[in-house]
Amino acid sequence: MQNTIIEQAPQIIPVLIDPKGFLIQTALTIVAFLALMVALFQELIKEKLNKSKIYIEIRLVPPDCHQIDLTNTQTGQFVSKCIYIRIRATNVSKSKMAKNIEIITSNLWKISGKKKTVVKSFLPMNLIWAHTHPITITIPPKSFRLCDLGSFRPLNNKNTFFRFNTIVQPNPVSGGKIPNVIESGEYELETIVSGENVTPEIVHWQIKFEEDWSDNEDRMLKNISIKRVNYD
Repeated sequence: MQNTIIEQAPQIIPVLIDPKGFLIQTALTIVAFLALMVALFQELIKEKLNKSKIYIEIRLVPPDCHQIDLTNTQTGQFVSKCIYIRIRATNVSKSKMAKNIEIITSNLWKISGKKKTVVKSFLPMNLIWAHTHPITITIPPKSFRLCDLGSFRPLNNKNTFFRFNTIVQPNPVSGGKIPNVIESGEYELETIVSGENVTPEIVHWQIKFEEDWSDNEDRMLKNISIKRVNYD
C-alpha cells in the first residue's frame, strides 16, 4: 500500500498543490456524473417534460349547463325538458397536447346529515365527451373540451332524477336499481381524469338537488348545487 502511494505521488502532488488543476478535475468529474445521470434517467426526464395538466370544473351556466328538449330517438317525438350538466376539461399546459383524455365516475356516496354511505348500486364507468361521444379525446394546450356528466330529468313530469351520461346504459341491478340513475338528495361523487401524458387526478363533487321538477330553467337551476370538493 505504501509503495503504491509513493509510486502515484508524481501524479497526486501536482494536483494538490495546483488549485486550478484541482478545480478543473473536479468540474470534469461533476460533468461526467451529470452526463451519466442524464443517460440513465433520460426517458424519465422526457416523460416528465411531456406531461400536460388537465383541470376540470362544472359551471352551472350555458353552454356547460342548459335546458334542452329530450326526444324519442326513433320517432323524434318530444319526451320532456331536461337540464344537461357538462364537465369542462381544460388543458392548462402552455405547449403540451393532452392526449387520450378520459373521465370516469369511480365512486358515489349518499349524504345524510354527517353520515356518508356508499351507493352500492352505482357502477364505475366512463363518461362520454359532448357532441362527439368518444371515450377519449385530445385537448390542445390552453384549450378545453366539454364532457357530459349527465342530465336532470322529470319522472311523470313531477319528481326530479339525475341520469349519468355513461358510455353504455347499464341494466338494472339487485332491487331494480338503475346504476347510473339517482333520486333527489345530497351525494358525493368521485371522478378520475387521466390520459396518455397526464398524471391521473381524483376529483370529488358535492351534488345536491330537490325533488320538485319545473320546466322553467332558471327555477330548476336554483334547485341544483354542484360544487368541487377540495381535500387538500
